[in-house]
Amino acid sequence: MDSIMETQRKLHEERERTIETIVKEILSDKKTHKANINSQQRVKQLVDRYHACTENLERMYTDNDGARKREMDAIAGPNEFAEFYARLKLLKDAHRRNPDELAEPLSMEFQKMHEEIADPEREEYDMVQFTDEEAYGRFLDMHEIHALYLNLKAVKLDSVLLSVECAFLVLPNVFLFQRLDYITYLAQFDRFTDIPRNTTKKTGAYKEYLNTLKEYLVYFMERTRPLHSLKEDFAKSDAEVDRLLAEGTLPGWPSQPPPKEAAIDVSAYSSPLELESLGLDRLKAALMALGLKCGGTLKERAERLYASKGLRAGDLGRDALAKKTDEAKEHARTVALAKLEGHIKCMGNLLMEERDATRENVERKQARTVGENEDDDEEPQVESDEEENDGVPYNPKNLPLGWDGKPIPYWLYKLHGLNISYSCEICGNQVYKGPKAFQKHFNEWRHSHGMRCLGIPNTAHFANITQIKDALDLWNKIKGDKERQRWNPDNDEEFEDSAGNVVTRKMYEDLKRQGLL
Repeated sequence: MDSIMETQRKLHEERERTIETIVKEILSDKKTHKANINSQQRVKQLVDRYHACTENLERMYTDNDGARKREMDAIAGPNEFAEFYARLKLLKDAHRRNPDELAEPLSMEFQKMHEEIADPEREEYDMVQFTDEEAYGRFLDMHEIHALYLNLKAVKLDSVLLSVECAFLVLPNVFLFQRLDYITYLAQFDRFTDIPRNTTKKTGAYKEYLNTLKEYLVYFMERTRPLHSLKEDFAKSDAEVDRLLAEGTLPGWPSQPPPKEAAIDVSAYSSPLELESLGLDRLKAALMALGLKCGGTLKERAERLYASKGLRAGDLGRDALAKKTDEAKEHARTVALAKLEGHIKCMGNLLMEERDATRENVERKQARTVGENEDDDEEPQVESDEEENDGVPYNPKNLPLGWDGKPIPYWLYKLHGLNISYSCEICGNQVYKGPKAFQKHFNEWRHSHGMRCLGIPNTAHFANITQIKDALDLWNKIKGDKERQRWNPDNDEEFEDSAGNVVTRKMYEDLKRQGLL
């Protein structure tokens, strides 16, 4: 077992080497989004390791059990040499018992880390878990939270004012109700001022929704920004919420003035029917002024108020009196919900880049067809360097660039048939993208050079022929046809005998030699 002094020395060394490794990791070149997130996770692990070493050192230096003081006294006491040889004997005995045991020093462990950091081709593995929708921290996956939001009371539907025009009828200002779509929700999930306070925010489902939303955002921040401290942001947000609540100016939580209470002289009325003419609101205000229950129908309120004629509130009994609301409990609940909303707003501002990227990704997926989505799933995921501002656009499908230097749209890519590849063996197995480039290459230098190497003229006869064997076979056939069509005097030159018969030159000469002409 190592001594306390040796353990402290190791912890100090580990702290220094950890700081050095953190600096190297932060200064290393991160070429991809995944490498950037993994680098932050590694730095977070090193920071936690540094804090653990610091806590152990603090505990040892505090020396609550006095072990460090006893060891120091033994080393610096009158028998220091005896202590030295006793410890030396322990070391020798330990090596004698374990002769083949190898000890790996801290320098070797951190040297391996430095080599991995300096390796430009280091393979990045998944250090944290993300869903497929999140794409390793690029986008948010809030579909389940969106469903919780739609199920809240009084926020299920979103009204849209439209003007409906028919052939024979015009209906202006028609309100149509539709569900709040996912893209719109991503833009305004931290906009709590639009949520009704008296209906939605008083339900338990709303508090559950806020807790679920906060838990997801905190978990996403821990995976994508592990070095960011949310405690400081939450503390500032809580202080701001307390100040605005005290002033009554917090958006979405306005201070509610007490209801205007006005007592009614019931002695001036002879029956409850006369009180009914005052209306529901007026009777409610009068009942609240007396501290009585103010609910029920118009007739019940009038009878309850008329029953108090000539009596004090204490003489009516407990059943008629209104229950006093626990204002302190309601205020505490309001503060808790307002602080939850403040935390979510704070994280929503920090994740604004991911929110915009998620909206663009969802819109892009919705604009694609089923076949394009399947092609996209089959394509290998290529990491892009979003952190480097080198002007290289994100182009995982390797699409051609347009006039603006950006990849052309995928639908235009397929419209021109650029997703179809043509290979030409005559051109040295050169691959051409799209039918237009394929047809054009037959008149270009590469194909003409390949034909000359084969000893074949590059004429229109060899259009759309890409295989060497096919070109040679066709050239031999053309040469045979030309040979047969060439002028042959023996067969093509004609003569006429004395009888007017037309014969070939060869036959004419044979007949002449035989004396038959």
